[in-house]
Amino acid sequence: MKPMRATEAEQPGIYATVKREMPDIRRAVAKMVKPLRGLSDVSQKQAITELTAAWIMAIYPNDLDLAISLSDAMRDQTDIHIQEAWRARVRQKQH
Repeated sequence: MKPMRATEAEQPGIYATVKREMPDIRRAVAKMVKPLRGLSDVSQKQAITELTAAWIMAIYPNDLDLAISLSDAMRDQTDIHIQEAWRARVRQKQH
């Protein structure tokens, strides 16, 4: 199933929440990644996937289809972040 990418016009509440909480999100991420620094890249990936799977299963403990759908949506969002970071890096090199 191809993930749906909602625009800000389609989901203004979600976009507003994320924008409002972005400083808190960045701080939380910084705190969560500190313990991973001593692990190899493979072990970091494993730790992140285990955390993600546990979190998804806590949200949808009785619905595998919704759990997989959320996993797919998170993977799609990760792709978006990587693409945006790549474009920003390219723009930065051009200036």
